[in-house]
Amino acid sequence: MPNRFLVRPGPSSSLVLKENEVHIWSVQTLGESISSGDFKELLSSVEQDRASKFKFETDRRRYITAHAALRSILSIYVNGPARELQFVAGPYGKPKLAPNQAKNKFEFNLSHSHEVALIAVTQDREIGVDVEWVRKDFAFDEVAQRFFTTREVAALHALPLHLQREAFYKCWTSKEAFLKAKGTGLSGQLDEVEIVFIDHVVRVKGTVPNLSLLELTVDRGYVAAMVVDGAEPRLTYYAWESRSK
Repeated sequence: MPNRFLVRPGPSSSLVLKENEVHIWSVQTLGESISSGDFKELLSSVEQDRASKFKFETDRRRYITAHAALRSILSIYVNGPARELQFVAGPYGKPKLAPNQAKNKFEFNLSHSHEVALIAVTQDREIGVDVEWVRKDFAFDEVAQRFFTTREVAALHALPLHLQREAFYKCWTSKEAFLKAKGTGLSGQLDEVEIVFIDHVVRVKGTVPNLSLLELTVDRGYVAAMVVDGAEPRLTYYAWESRSK
């Protein structure tokens, strides 16, 4: 099969995961040169079946591209064919590599929103990542009232109006990353973060012992966060790019 993806490492970096390191992969799912047929052969029959159930072609394309990228990226670390990778689900559905393919204890997490996907890969530690496209028409205050703690809502409302939307998304992605790192999904609690305003900049601090929260660098118009078990890791960024047939 022709290679239709490009691994583009950053300067002076390699694909060897070092101690206390996390690799962050950015995936563009833009439809200008991608159709739902591209990369489809990389997916398992289960993934192909799920892709076929999307009502809209845009959603189908985004799903196929993100999951094909995930398989392509993980295949580099485990040194095996992308399509043959097998996954198992945790108690709350969080996917992991099957035991027979996880001898090096690689852990990963995938998140995608609009036209960007993020994939985080590390070794022998739980990890969660979340990316969100900042929608200007999204009624974020209603969601905050429902899912944020009283303290968080108060902190959000105390910010200048022009910073509240950004603060909401930073808080939301951090909460999602915590839930994914813990493997509890939305069944878990949503009180793991604290909104702070320092030197005119909105920050979100983690409040869960032994879990490190980091804000990630993403494309303009997106907000992302990562949570990993243990000490704060060093981050290395990579890009996964599609090639036309």
